[in-house]
Amino acid sequence: MKAKLRLRPATAGQVGVLAVVAMVAFGLKRHYADATTDALSWILTPTAHVVGLVTGVAFAAVPGEGYFSAERMFLIEKACAGVNFMIAAFAMVAFALLHHARSFRGSAAVVGLSLLASYVAAIVVNAVRIVIAMWLAAQPMLWTTLTSADIHRLEGIAVYFGGLLLMYALVQRLDRGEFTYALPLGCYYFVTLGVPLVNGTRAGEAFFAHAAIVLFLPPALILFVCGTRWLVSALVPSA
Repeated sequence: MKAKLRLRPATAGQVGVLAVVAMVAFGLKRHYADATTDALSWILTPTAHVVGLVTGVAFAAVPGEGYFSAERMFLIEKACAGVNFMIAAFAMVAFALLHHARSFRGSAAVVGLSLLASYVAAIVVNAVRIVIAMWLAAQPMLWTTLTSADIHRLEGIAVYFGGLLLMYALVQRLDRGEFTYALPLGCYYFVTLGVPLVNGTRAGEAFFAHAAIVLFLPPALILFVCGTRWLVSALVPSA
């Protein structure tokens, strides 16, 4: 007799978590879209402090603009807030831990932990991205035909998606869950491409050019990671 595969129905707690995740993600997106730079101090301020600690460069708060370094002529502004990354990370962690949401306490823990983890991760990953961007801005890019905007875009995609992969790997390791690239990839695509289209972003030439890079680079990074892991396992046999 063949065993039938039965899917366990979602509990009320899990449905509630999904609803809260959707509302929080929508609220964060609307807040980011409508907020001034000063209203984003809750994430820009700690990010600027972390960047300053890592680089040793002083950043001064400029009302209405962000955090400015006169030494490097570098501005950490609204576009550098990393809120989109935080939304993707929040949804990803919540989905990864959704199996714990089988009671009110478990559901509240999943939402709270996901929100806290995504906030901390957004500050750390965004600070890494800004530090790399500062280093790239100081380098004479004579060896490439890419513009500074192209380099900034590629660096942002690589750091943000790489940060999602590392965060997901850490969550699954601590939770003893099964790792899959589909969840971080899906969350990243949803926030970077799906949400802008839903919000009515004009699908012009600039958007399609950006979308092509976003669609190509994350899978390329996954292939690179898989290839590196295979090479290491081949060169270093397990005991």
